Amino acid sequence: MVEGEVLRVSLVEGQERKAVELQTLEQHAARLLEVEKLIDECKVKLSQAEAELASYREKSELERRFSELSGIPYVDKSPELEEKVKTLKEQLENLSSERVKIRGEILSGLASVIVPVEADGSVDDSQECVSFNFRNGLKCPAITAFIKKELNFGLPPVYVLLTPEGLKVLGVKDKTSAVQELVKAVEALRAKAATEVKRLTNEALNVSEEESEEKTGRGMLSALKKFGKH
Repeated sequence: MVEGEVLRVSLVEGQERKAVELQTLEQHAARLLEVEKLIDECKVKLSQAEAELASYREKSELERRFSELSGIPYVDKSPELEEKVKTLKEQLENLSSERVKIRGEILSGLASVIVPVEADGSVDDSQECVSFNFRNGLKCPAITAFIKKELNFGLPPVYVLLTPEGLKVLGVKDKTSAVQELVKAVEALRAKAATEVKRLTNEALNVSEEESEEKTGRGMLSALKKFGKH
């Protein structure tokens, strides 16, 4: 890989897409996180406002009647509460629309994204892997989280590594999960070995059958020759 060369992922459907820098998508993803947080907050406020309106409606008629009987002026708060609910619903709708738009922009950008990794990879012999860092110390936590969540990409696979010292389970964080993966790996190893034994056995049987047929053929030929002499 030449100096300055970058890893480029291009997913083109029907037409050539314009390349998009990962840094640009990082900005979009960061805004998406903000919008999703605002949506959650707005949902809470809306739920509270709707509950407040429903509660007020339940007791408003009683309060109205009480005011009439006691001669106290009655102030109807329902229009104010209804307007509050309406405003929050509009905010939620606008935020939801923005979320859909940003998500679409990110996915469209990922379809022709340029990933600015360094030309030389860092080899980790202990883990048997090679790492390529972003150039110039770039960090992209928001778009990384988006890609993992939305596309299920970049998550470490779980696999068992056999070493001279024992076994390593990579991609898990707790002992229970590691034991489960280890059991599956050993069972898969056994199954693969059994399949290989069966294959070798079948090959041996086929050879024996061929040899038997060959011997039988030679015996019949010898008998025919003897019969022809009489």
